[in-house]
Amino acid sequence: MALKETKQEEIHVLMVTLPAQGHINPMLRLGKRLLDKGVHVSLATTLFGGHRMLKASSITSITGPNFISGIPILFFSDGISLDYDRSGNLNYYMETLAKTGPVNLSNLIKDYYHDTGKKLSCIINNPFVPWVIDAALENQIPCAMHWIQPCSLYAIYYRFYNKLNQFPTLENPDISVELPGLPLLQTQDLPSFVLPSNPFGCFTKMFSDIFQNMKRYKWVLANSFLELEKEAIESMAELCPIRPVGPLVPPSLLGKEHQSDVVDAGISMWKADKASLEWLNNQLPASVIYPTNAKLIVDVFKVGLRLNPSHPDGENVFVKEELEKCITEILCGPKSEELKKNALKLKQAAHEAVSSGGSSDRNIQLFVDEISGN
Repeated sequence: MALKETKQEEIHVLMVTLPAQGHINPMLRLGKRLLDKGVHVSLATTLFGGHRMLKASSITSITGPNFISGIPILFFSDGISLDYDRSGNLNYYMETLAKTGPVNLSNLIKDYYHDTGKKLSCIINNPFVPWVIDAALENQIPCAMHWIQPCSLYAIYYRFYNKLNQFPTLENPDISVELPGLPLLQTQDLPSFVLPSNPFGCFTKMFSDIFQNMKRYKWVLANSFLELEKEAIESMAELCPIRPVGPLVPPSLLGKEHQSDVVDAGISMWKADKASLEWLNNQLPASVIYPTNAKLIVDVFKVGLRLNPSHPDGENVFVKEELEKCITEILCGPKSEELKKNALKLKQAAHEAVSSGGSSDRNIQLFVDEISGN
C-alpha cells in the first residue's frame, strides 16, 4: 500500500525543444533544477537532433536509453528525411514540423507515459515549438513555456503582437518606442521580429499566434533572474506574468567552478574545436571578450559597450578599428573598472538567485508546488 501511494505522488515533467544547442541546454539546466527538487524529468527533441548529438558523442545511441545528468532523452520524428537541409529551407521545415509534431509527440507521450502508468504533471516547451501546447491540451496536460530570451524581449513581443503600444511601421519606421519597465527604444534597439523589415517570414505568424494566445499557458518560466530585470518583469505582472528561474547557464559562470559536486547539464551538439579552446584556455583571466542584446547590456546592465556601425547605408557593418577601440576600452579604458565591477555585482546576484532560498530557486519551488497540487 505504501509503495502504491509513493508512486501516485511522483511528479513527472516532459520538456520539448528544437534540436538546437541554444534551446536544449537551457532546458537541460532547468530540468536539472527540477530534478534537484524531486521531480522526474525527461527531455524530448527530434530524431534529427538525436543524430547530431550522436555525431558529437553527446549520447551513445538513438534507440536505447540515454541520460544526460540523470535526464532521459527521448526522440520523435519531425516528418522529414535526415539528409534534408533544414537550415536552408527553414520555412518549410517549421511548417512541416508544426503539422507532424503534435501527432508524433502525442504518440511519444502515450508510449512513454500512459502505457507505463506514469502520469505527466506538466509539459514545458519553448516558443519555437508552439504546437506542443496543442498536444499537451489534447492529452489534458497543463503546459508551461520556457522563455529562453531576456524578459525584456518577452515584454516587447507581448505588447507588439497584442497591439498594446506603438511600434515602427513601413510608413513611420524610425519612431521611438516607450514601454513600461524598459528604457526608451530606438529602431536599432528592437528585435528583428517586430520591425516592418523583418526577414524571418516563418516566425512572424508563429510569434503572433503565441503572444495572442498566451493565456493557454499556465506558467511562463524565464531564463533570467529578478534582480537583473526587475522592472521589465514587474511591468508584465498584470498582463501576462513571467517568472524568472535562471540564469540557466554553466555553473562556472556563477563562480561554482571550484565545487567538485557541481556538474553542468549542458551538452555539445558539435565536436569542439580543440585549437580554439586551447588558445582561449592559454589567455590571461579577463583578457578575452564575447557582448548580444546591446541595448540592455549598455544602458540597463551597464556591463559593456556598443559597436557603432560604419556602413554608409546604416547597416550593421563594423570596421576593425571600431572593434579594436571598444575592446581596448573594455580591457583597460576609463570605463574598464566600472564595467568589471558591475559585471561582478551581477555575477554575485545571479549566484544568489539560483542558490537555496534565492529568488529563482523560490520560483522553481513554487512551480513544483503548483504542478504537484500543493
